[in-house]
Amino acid sequence: MMQRQRKIYAFLFFFFLIGCTSTPNQISEEKFSSFKVIELNIFDYNLIVNEEKYYLPDDLGFESNFLLEKLNSWGNEKFIVVGKKFSLFLNIENFSLKKKNIKKNEGLKKIFLSEEEIEYNLNLKISLKFFNKKNNLDTISIDGNINFLIKDNYTILQKRRLLSKAYIELIRKIDEAVDKELKKEIFSNYLPIK
Repeated sequence: MMQRQRKIYAFLFFFFLIGCTSTPNQISEEKFSSFKVIELNIFDYNLIVNEEKYYLPDDLGFESNFLLEKLNSWGNEKFIVVGKKFSLFLNIENFSLKKKNIKKNEGLKKIFLSEEEIEYNLNLKISLKFFNKKNNLDTISIDGNINFLIKDNYTILQKRRLLSKAYIELIRKIDEAVDKELKKEIFSNYLPIK
């Protein structure tokens, strides 16, 4: 009986040691690169962020302003400047991450899973404004949002990956909407003649 207990303790100690080894975690940045690049008959492209409507808090345990950098990269890679007549302003009118709902687990769920699950809403509203030298000509406005859950027992790395995945899904939807809008007849002036 005593020898059996020693084996059990040795077995548990062995698993404890294996569980305590450090494995380096690296954040692998997921990139959304399957978007269609669009050549526009514009000579100037600018990204403008409305600071009053920009709200990406750091309450997930890391700075979430990397999303603005990703959005800037998407805009810079999405639109290719090939014209001489028009200007384009990509306005970030709203970019926010807000807690939407908090679900508290009780009983065994609280012990084995997590104490609470927080539903977040990531919202992005952009407008593409085309100008000539005198005035604003046409505008495309697109508003999108996505909800996702984060449990309180997730690591910072897991939280960042979930936020990144939600952002990629949101920008994919925004990208599809931009492509659809630019195919409309009203915006044909801004596409180069081929």
